[in-house]
Amino acid sequence: MRNSLLIKRGLRVKPAMTCFLLGLLMSCGSTKHTAVSSEKTLFDTTAVSKFRVLIKTGQAEISGIMIVKYVPNSLKDEWRGSLINEFGVKAFDFVAPQGKCKLHNTISFLDKWYIRKTVESDFAFLLWDAANGKTVKGKHFEQLPDGDFILKNEKRDIEYSFQLIEE
Repeated sequence: MRNSLLIKRGLRVKPAMTCFLLGLLMSCGSTKHTAVSSEKTLFDTTAVSKFRVLIKTGQAEISGIMIVKYVPNSLKDEWRGSLINEFGVKAFDFVAPQGKCKLHNTISFLDKWYIRKTVESDFAFLLWDAANGKTVKGKHFEQLPDGDFILKNEKRDIEYSFQLIEE
């Protein structure tokens, strides 16, 4: 494991993951919080949100935990997060500045341009538009009475289910 950094107690962490974790920790240390341009959001803008996620397609399912953090910035407000399965294997990280989304550190079986493009588009819609009732052709958003929500990409036959993890 030449590309790994050795940390206390023999834990090995890849450099890309180390950078992501440091960035997430640094963003959590900020006490300055600003409002999200008077728009409603599904996610807490003042704390880290955790969700159980199930992504279903006709051929496969991916389940895991999504961690999302809102990072106010003087230039661009953005959402940052990761999707990790129950065993701790990271599917991808994402950064979503102002209506866009970009995946990083994508696991190999998801690291195809058409998969990345679809997930980026769906997450951008979810993070920036869904709570405000904006519609996009081929995407359907539904908030359930218990606070959970579902996003359906009808064109690609993908369903994303999100269930809030409360501590």
